[in-house]
Amino acid sequence: MNINEKAAWAKRLRADEAFQMFMAEVREDAMQAFATSAAHESEKREEAHAILRGLSKLDGVLNSAINAKAVSDKKKGQDRGSD
Repeated sequence: MNINEKAAWAKRLRADEAFQMFMAEVREDAMQAFATSAAHESEKREEAHAILRGLSKLDGVLNSAINAKAVSDKKKGQDRGSD
């Protein structure tokens, strides 16, 4: 998959209301699990933390795909300007 396709897919996911709703639901569930865990439930907190990190990683990957296209487009524009 090329950089343009990947960025387009990332933008579609970011704009998709259902995707955003599910992401928010998973994030909220993990935060609640973390916040309501008892002192002895370290495994529960670790799992919630891992989920939150995974969601952040996914968000970062989407941003990277979108930004990579923007950088590529900017470089192409600069290359044309030096002709």
